[in-house]
Formats: sequence, structure tokens, C-alpha cells
Amino acid sequence: MAQKESRRDVLKYAGTAVAGLVVGGAAGWLAKPTPTMTAPSNATVVTSATSVAKFGQAPPAGTPVSIVHGFDAAYPPFTQVNAQGVAVGFDVDVLQLIAKANGWTIIEKPWQWASIIPALQAGNLDLIMSGLTMLASRYDVIEFSLPYYPVFHELVVLSTETRTLDTILHSGETISVETGSAADDWATKLLAAGFTFNKLGLDTYELALEAVGDKRATGSITDSSFLDPLFRANPKMAAGFRIAGNIGGLTAYGIGTRKADTWLQSQLNHALEDIAGTPQWDDLLAKWNL
Repeated sequence: MAQKESRRDVLKYAGTAVAGLVVGGAAGWLAKPTPTMTAPSNATVVTSATSVAKFGQAPPAGTPVSIVHGFDAAYPPFTQVNAQGVAVGFDVDVLQLIAKANGWTIIEKPWQWASIIPALQAGNLDLIMSGLTMLASRYDVIEFSLPYYPVFHELVVLSTETRTLDTILHSGETISVETGSAADDWATKLLAAGFTFNKLGLDTYELALEAVGDKRATGSITDSSFLDPLFRANPKMAAGFRIAGNIGGLTAYGIGTRKADTWLQSQLNHALEDIAGTPQWDDLLAKWNL
């Protein structure tokens, strides 16, 4: 219990520690309506850091600025599409604050997570803000803003599962992940390190958790930032699961941009410095149960 409360404290005060959260060198359970916004998956694949540049320099004065926001349509409470087909979530609200301060227009564009970084590189999107973990492998091809929210990765299992984390990861049984996510990246690293389990890739964290609930998977590697708000809002559901252990240490979310878009990166960083830890920030954390 003490460990859980400590983690909650870290998450609660995330907004006041943005500059100190750079990690590693800066690094259906839910009844969901069918979204009317669609998530295309046909982005042109770019395999190197070379990509289109749209915001490398400040636009001429008076020029309207439209930013295409790429996001996961099923990653509450950070980004999702509601019953009316509208993008909502903590990340959506924060980006709208940034846009208002800068006079930008935000175009919301849900995208399949497995291809969202190639979509950014190819110019289909201008930024990714959707619980994007600041992974070293992602730094090879995109740039990140300052970190704005801390996250732990962890293995969640049924409450009746009594084995240790290491035993489960060496069991040869199935572990579910969201394809293309940081959890997927962790699963790949664990397998390369000699752990023995079968990886089941699914489209969302929700589906990965559902696979544990219906026993298609023994456990799921997930994000604390997804799981904690979900369990707080659904205590009966939470009673059916437990955290077997953390996978790695503290990481953080950042806004992803193309490497060449240096002006946009600078604007985003200045905006995060201005709003993180303010009453508006705290209100948004409370609004989204973070």
C-alpha cells in the first residue's frame, strides 16, 4: 500500500516537476461507443530520421497556423473519441490550452497506434500527443518536448494469480500488449533478455486488459497512467486484478514532433513551462482523475 500511495503522490504533483522528469537522458472492459472519427492506418512508412519539415521556422506574421494532432482514439483518460465523435481527454485539453495561447487551430486526427510515428514522419500528422512515452528508440526518428506526465510500466494480472513477476515472465504463457506501444517495446526487450512468454499484440490497452480478464492472456504489460484512473473509476473491476510488479523504472510522456520542426518544438516547450503546475493544470488533472 505504501508503494501505491508513493506512486500516486508522484502522479499528483507531476505538473510541478516537468523539468525534472526527463528520463534516460530525455529519454471490452469499458463500454465504448463506436467512434464516428476513424483511425487510418495507411501512412507512408519512413524508416529513418529524415522526414518532411513543416514548422522548422516561424510562419510569417499573420499567417494562420493549423496543427494536425495525431492521437490514439482509445487511450483514456489522455485521448479518446466520445459518443459524439469528438476527441476528448487530458492531452486534448492541454493541447487546446497551448493552441489558444498561440492562436493556433488544432485539427484532431485519430490514428492507429502501430503506424502513428510513420504517419508523423510522412507529414500526415504534425505532432503526437497521446500518452507517448519518451523511449530511446523513438528518439532515433522523432523529437520530444519536455516531459509532462510521469508513468510506470507494470504487469497486471488477475487477483487470483499468486506467482511472482519473474515466474510469470518465464512461464511460457501469453502476455498481452498494445501493438506499437511502450509496453510492446518492453515486451520485446524482455524476450531479447531471455524471458520466456508469448506476446499477444492487440490494438489498444483496453483490449490487452480484456484479454487478461477473459484468460486469453496471463498478464498484460500496461501503463500506470492508463490503469490507475481506470481502476479508481471502477473499483469493482479493480478488485479482480493486481499489479504483479513494475517493468523498469519511472518514465515520462512527451509530445512527439518531426526532428526538423524546431520552431514547433520550441513553442510547445515554452507553453508547457508556462502551464505545468498552474491552477489550470491542476484542474485538468482533477477533471481527468489523474
